[in-house]
Parts: sequence; C-alpha cells; structure tokens
Amino acid sequence: MGVSTKMLGKLVWFYVGFVLVNFASLLWLFITSYLTIYTDIPLPYFMLYIPSNIAMLALITLALILGLYIYLGVVLIRSGLDRGYVPIAFVVFIVVGIALLLIKQFVASIAFLIIALALLVSNYGVLTSIATHRASRYMWLVGALLIIAAVILALINRSVVNYVGATIQSLSILACAIEVWSIMGRLGKGP
Repeated sequence: MGVSTKMLGKLVWFYVGFVLVNFASLLWLFITSYLTIYTDIPLPYFMLYIPSNIAMLALITLALILGLYIYLGVVLIRSGLDRGYVPIAFVVFIVVGIALLLIKQFVASIAFLIIALALLVSNYGVLTSIATHRASRYMWLVGALLIIAAVILALINRSVVNYVGATIQSLSILACAIEVWSIMGRLGKGP
C-alpha cells in the first residue's frame, strides 16, 4: 500500500482535525437549532439559528476543511504518493469556483464546482486507498458512493439531500475516528 509509519503519524493530525471540525459544526447546528426553535431562552447573537450565522459557520468549516485537505495533499506528496495531488487540486477548484461565483461568472463557476465535486469523490477514493483499517476503508467508499447518490437525488428530491449529507459527514467522522484508533495502535506497538 505504500504507507510508511512516519506518514501514518502525520495522517493522525489530518484525521483528528477532520473529526473536530465536522463534529463541532454538526454540534453547533444541532444546539443552536434546538435552542432557537424549541426554547424561549434569550441567546447571544452567534448562537441564533439564522441564515447569516449558518452561512458564517459554513464558510469557517469550509476554510478549515480546505486547509485540512491541503495538509493531506502535502503529507501524501512528501511521502512519495502522487495521490496527494488530488486533494490539492480539489482545493484549487473549490477556491477558483467560489472566486468566479463572487465575481458573477456563473457558468465558469459551475464548471469549476462540478469538477470540484468529482474531485471530492476522488478525495474519498484517496482516503479509501490509504485507510489502514477495513471498516474505515468501507466507510470512505460508502461516503464516496453517497456523494454520487446525493447529486442524483438533488435532481429528484432536494429535501433528501440534507439527510444524505449528514450521513456522509457522520460516516467521515466515524472513519477518521477508526483510523486514529488503528494508527495509534500500530504506532504504539513499535516496529
């Protein structure tokens, strides 16, 4: 598989960061939606479940996730795996697509974002290929297939896509947690 012990130690940081960012964003969405909708507790502005706060959370999460994918790409490239170019290309296409969207070049933006979506599936393929545990390998694979299914479902029924997205995010968190557990077990045993 070509995964060295040194690289595994560096990959742990990617997996831990991925878990923390995704879990924190899901937890914030759950807590703020519950507190805003079901309670009469006065909340500070940043805790209100309103579109501007949700958009800000999405931007912060996106920036952190893109940083983690850059880190993953650099770790893989420095370890001699050309698969590291896939996460870096994904980040480039996302950034260019969003920049084109902001300058109102919608057609070009859609083209870049569609390519970025294909690269996201490829990222899950890269994560599947470097997985050290069978369970996490299958979770990354199912996540990649669910991304493809979400695209198809978006054309049919938009309301289902949110649930599929939450499932993908949950599978990613579990796969990362399993990977950290597996890698730490390997590193603890020594050579």
